[in-house]
Amino acid sequence: MACHIQIGDDPTIWWLAEQIQPSQLSQPLSVLTWYPIRGNLVLSPRAANVAIFTPPPVLVPNPLSGPGGLYLPTATGPSAGHIGYQLAGQDPAALAEQIQALMRSGQSQTITLAAGGTLVLNGATLPFAVTGPAAIGGSTPHG
Repeated sequence: MACHIQIGDDPTIWWLAEQIQPSQLSQPLSVLTWYPIRGNLVLSPRAANVAIFTPPPVLVPNPLSGPGGLYLPTATGPSAGHIGYQLAGQDPAALAEQIQALMRSGQSQTITLAAGGTLVLNGATLPFAVTGPAAIGGSTPHG
């Protein structure tokens, strides 16, 4: 059964492909998201708060589309104009695993951006990140 969550100050409601339990939040957790971005959401146990809602909405709208990238928490959430940073060829699934490791160790890592810049991720303070798009098989959840 799917669920949806809201994390910290980011206004986004993330629709997950599977239900999560509060007890799972003691370690960095990676789950597939359906909406608003299809991807891998990596959630830190250091997130200030996580609201878990079940059952999920009955109908899932189409996810935002755009080039594969990395969404980090914002005050406004993702939109059609900004769904994150475009990455320079990194595999989204491998990047999700690297972010989980950063959250466990509290280390930092640089990520090369397609626009030629560099992004520094601090695993000690990052509440969550979404890498995408993810290859999610099957149909979307309908509660």
